[in-house]
Parts: sequence; structure tokens; C-alpha cells
Amino acid sequence: MARKFIVGGNWKCNPASAKEANSLLKEWKKGLPNVDKSKVDVVICPPALWMSTLAPSIEGLGMEVCSQNVGKTDAGAFTGEWTAGNLLDLGIKWTLIGHSERRTKYGETDADVAEKVGKCQDIGVNVILCIGETLEEREGGKTDEVNKRQLGAVIPKVKDWDKIVIAYEPVWAIGTGKVATPDQAEETQAAIREYLKSAVSAAVADKVRIQYGGSVTPENCAELITKPNIDGFLVGGASLKPSFMDIVSKVGPSKMADMWPKFEEKMKKDDMNETAMAAFKYTYGVLVSGADVMIPESKLDPVESLMEYEKLKEKPDPRLLKKTLILKLNGGLGTGMGLDKAKSLLEVTGGLTFLDLIAKQVASMKKEFKTDLKFMLMNSFSTSKDTLEALSKYPELGTGSDLEFVQNKAPKVTASDMSPAEWPAQPDHEWCPPGHGDLYPAMLGSGTLEKLLKKGYRYMFVSNSDNLGATMDLKILSHFVQSGAPFMMEVAERTDADKKGGHLAKDKATGGLLLRESAQCPEEDEKEFQNVGKYKFFNTNNLWVDLVALKREFRRNDGALPLPVMKNAKTVDPRDKKSTAVLQLETAMGAAIQCFQGASALVIPRSRFAPVKTTNDLLALRSDAYTLTEDFTIVLAAERQGVPPDVKLDGMYKFMDALEKLIPNGPPSLINCKKLVVEGPMTFGKDVVIKGSVTVKNTSGTEKELAAGVYEDKTVEL
Repeated sequence: MARKFIVGGNWKCNPASAKEANSLLKEWKKGLPNVDKSKVDVVICPPALWMSTLAPSIEGLGMEVCSQNVGKTDAGAFTGEWTAGNLLDLGIKWTLIGHSERRTKYGETDADVAEKVGKCQDIGVNVILCIGETLEEREGGKTDEVNKRQLGAVIPKVKDWDKIVIAYEPVWAIGTGKVATPDQAEETQAAIREYLKSAVSAAVADKVRIQYGGSVTPENCAELITKPNIDGFLVGGASLKPSFMDIVSKVGPSKMADMWPKFEEKMKKDDMNETAMAAFKYTYGVLVSGADVMIPESKLDPVESLMEYEKLKEKPDPRLLKKTLILKLNGGLGTGMGLDKAKSLLEVTGGLTFLDLIAKQVASMKKEFKTDLKFMLMNSFSTSKDTLEALSKYPELGTGSDLEFVQNKAPKVTASDMSPAEWPAQPDHEWCPPGHGDLYPAMLGSGTLEKLLKKGYRYMFVSNSDNLGATMDLKILSHFVQSGAPFMMEVAERTDADKKGGHLAKDKATGGLLLRESAQCPEEDEKEFQNVGKYKFFNTNNLWVDLVALKREFRRNDGALPLPVMKNAKTVDPRDKKSTAVLQLETAMGAAIQCFQGASALVIPRSRFAPVKTTNDLLALRSDAYTLTEDFTIVLAAERQGVPPDVKLDGMYKFMDALEKLIPNGPPSLINCKKLVVEGPMTFGKDVVIKGSVTVKNTSGTEKELAAGVYEDKTVEL
């Protein structure tokens, strides 16, 4: 039977302060990419007073907190004790019992140890049971006798062996620098397993994990762990050093050591900057560490209420505009709509594209507030050229690096062995966009962040170029600055139309805000993910960032913002489903809300959220359900009361050329439409008005026209 390795770090009464403990955990974090957590469990035993305060940091490393001791009684008049129930109440699921120091320095007997194990079994706390002989006992040839005696006292108390780990500690080797040879350790632990076989059962003997604990170091652990009866280590002094992660990585090595040089070579060959490489190294490290990238219900609390736009009291301060950057994300090609150019070049209304409207919005604000307003785009390599050409008629926006910086790209990862994907037929297919979370490393690596700070810019408003409702709002800017928050997300109230998109939640462990995307939700939690009554707010991707705070976070995290990683399964050639299976690693820019202490969120009117992801969205946006304001903002018509029409087009209209053929006379009137469903080949005649919920069907297979007229709450068969 294959047993999963387990490594314990017993800090005893160390280090000297909680500050030192937190510093140690930060050092450990650097070694996480070298560890495959699917191969090894790690439990850490801090001093009792720090268990709760350090738990979020320890658990954030994918490790669990373990108590160094537990009482042998239930609740009552036992000063200085704590019960197994107390541990569970604190969320601590592990404890050491019978450590040699408890036995030799505090007089704990085999009977005491057995009682403690019994209490933990009753309530479901996992136990690392320490056994082992002194030097005198070893030299007297009593090693097996001692281990059998200590185990024998406990065996009658054990009901569930899945909650027991045995730690064999040769007491003579603890803290002395002496260590049993690999063969000595293996011989003793094989004898322990043989004893369990006769005293309990062969099945239990086969599945119980047995650690070795006696002056384990990064130097001696590699050979020890090769022995068949050594299932890990209980580490003392070495667990108080950054090199503890070297022990863990030798027990559960990830692919990082083998594969990272290959990725590094590939990226250097493509002239990627150091920041882009650091960002990918972080995401790849998360992947190969085996870390669970999902966010289950058990880790979340809903957000009950937030500040609302209508209740903001701060006085708008136009002077802040001189310190503020408007940034639009413009890297998308719109391939999902059949485009081979930037989606922002699509016509929206009156012959104006997304980019035209954005340029005119900026010009309108400059005129209104009589100030020069800084504007930039984050383009991709695919959108940069066409975008700059389209905006050349607006020279006042800026040119070159003053107008844009280009997002990074990331290597695709071969799913079978985690190596860099190769596709010589079309090498471009070996790369993928790293998601819009790349905003932050792209700003740093391109020099844009430092350039903006040197010019006196402090605040950034960022949104998607396909969301024309996301304009610079001085009221929101003033609130953001005066609140002192380093990061703020604009959210809107979820409706059934938004239930599949990412939602805001609270981290149960820290109480901080976080974003959960659908790709991060376990399948069994899908129903709750879509519960708009529980998770009331969704991310609009309109974000406000303090650039000084952003630079500080980069410094704190060694140049790579630790955003949650999402992995998407694809084929290296998207159009060839038989090509190599790959993983694309992505991050979301909104997820940075959990990286900034004190980050906040603001509930905004739906009018600030009008994105175009599909032809369904574009049809609605081109219709009279939306209006163009004097400042070139696209907003829902007042009659819509903040709710957009729900448009569901047949899959045959997924691409833009098909949509244009569907509405040769322009879009139908949707100002009073609740839902429009289109099924089958057809065209819309001139002056078609849709009211309420309407389904239009054509099952003949031959294209037909929906004639002019008013259609209300009905199904129309053509």
C-alpha cells in the first residue's frame, strides 16, 4: 500500500517571538514551488499561544497547525490544560502526544499518553504519537521492548487508525547531532510495523504512517526517506530554519527543479523581462506544488453589505485628476466572436467603435474639468499595431510608450509531464496570454509603473475596453482617495444573468475580501456559487489602485504579486483537438483584492457595467435598450431600471459576420424586452419591436425573415 509522506515541524518553545515566527514562515514561502503537496502532508507545531494567530499564515502555505500537547481530561477545573475539544473549536485538527520531553521532563507515563490518545479518538483529532528509547535503553538492547510497551499502552484506545501517525524518536539522537544510520532507523521502524501487524492487524500495519525523528537535517534526510518503512520525519531544531523547506522538498519534490531551467531558457530566448519571468515562475510553482487552486465553500463567508455609490458623502475633488491614470485593458482579439483584430475596433453605435467612444469620453472629461487627463492602454502583441493606428486620429491621447504598454505572454505547459509545450509547426501556439492579472507584472516589467510614479501619478482607474459604462467618475475617485484604501473593486448586485460569473466573498480565515471565479469553484459547490441571494455582488472589473501601494506589494513579495492561479485545460493548437494536451496558467486582476490589506469594494449602479463578451451582448448594446450620453457614455435606457435585456442567440450567430446578416436593417427595439431567444436561420426585418419575453424559431432549415411588427410575450414560429 502506498502511504503518503508526512513531515512535522516541532518548534517546541521557539522562536523567541511571534515576529520571528512570521519571518520564518515568509522564508518558507520561497521554497513552496519546490514541493509537490500531493506527495507530502506538512504539519507545524508552534508554541500553544501562537497556534491561532499563526494558523492563517501556516495554512496559507498549504500546511496544517498541530498542537504540541493536549490534556487527558474533558473540560473542568484543570488549570493550565486544554482539551481535544478546545483544539477542534480553534480549527486545529492535529496534536503531538507522548513527545520524549513530555515523558522525561514532565513525568508523563504510558497511561497518561493512552488517556490523551483516547480523548482525541473520541472527538476526531489527529494524533502524532511519539515513541522511542533513551541512550541507556538502546545500549541495553531494549529498543524494541520500549517501543512495544509504549505502543501497547495506546492500542486499546485506538478506534480509527487513519487518525494516528507514529513518530519514532530515538531520544538519544534528539538535539545531540547524533543520528541513527538509515539502516538502523529502517530496522527499528520495520520492527514497529511488524509489531502492529501482530498486535492489531496486517491492514493497519500496512497503512499507518511512521515518521523518523532524530536530528533530521537537509543533508541526511535524502537517504533516510528512501527506506520503505520511513514515511516522513518529525523535525525539531531544523524546522526553525528556512532550510526546513529543503527537507520537505526532498520528501515531496515537485517538477520545479527539473523543469524550471527549460522554461527559463525558453523565455530568455524570447527576450522576456525579469518581471514577466518571475510572474510565470510563481504561477508554474503553484501548479507543480500540487496546491489546490480551488476555493471551496468551507473557506468562505458571504459579504452581507458594502458602501453604495448613492450614499457616498465625499466632496468631489477635481485636483485628484492630475494624479490619476485611466487605463483600459485592450489585449483581447475577440476570437470568440470570430474576429482577428482587437475587439475594441468593433462598431458600437453611429459608426463609432469602442476605441472612438473611449477617446471621446476622455476628451469630454478634459473639457469638463479643464485638466490634462492621463490615459493609457494595455495592449497585447496582437492588438497593439491596429489599436495605435486607430487612435492616431486622437493625438491628444498620447503616442508610443506614453499611450500603451504591452502585456506579457506565458509558455503553455504540457499536461503529461509539466514541460514547456512544443509545436514546431506553429511556434506561436506554444504561448498563451496569462490572463488580465498580468496587468501588474506588465506595468512593473515594462517600466510603466516607475515612470508613472516619477511623473507624480498616484492613482489608477482600470477597466476593460469593451465596458463603455466604465468611465472616470470623480465622485468615486474622491471616495477612494479619502478612504485610504490601497485597492478598491467596483461591484454590482448579482442577478440570475450574472450567476455564472465571479463573485465577491470573505476569506473565512482572515476576514479579508476575495474574488472567486467559476474556474476556482469545486463542482460540488456549483449550486452555492450560483446562489445570488448568498453571494450578492460580482466583480465588474472596474478597479482602483494606489500605485504606491502596488509598488510596496511588489517589494514585499519579491517582485511577483501572489495572485490565485487558475489552470485551463486546452490543446496546444486550439483548432486541433488531437494535438498535445496543455495547461494554460492564468490570473485575474480583480483577485488582487486579497493581496492588499485594507482593500475595499463599492456597490455601483448597473450603468457602469456594460461589457461585450459575445454577439448576444453586442446586439443588446446596439439596440435602443442603451443610449449614448452627451459625454459619449453608453448607459441603459431609464426604462430598463438598471437591468439589461437577456439575449440568447442561436450558436450559428456566434461570430460577427453571422450577426450582421441577422440584423441587416439594424437591431430590433429591445427597450421593453425582458428576454429574446433566437433559434434557427433568419433575418430581422426593419422596425421589429420585442416586448417582454419572446422566442423566435425557424425549424425549416431555410432562412426566413421576421417581419416588421410588435412581438410581445410569445413564441414566433417562422
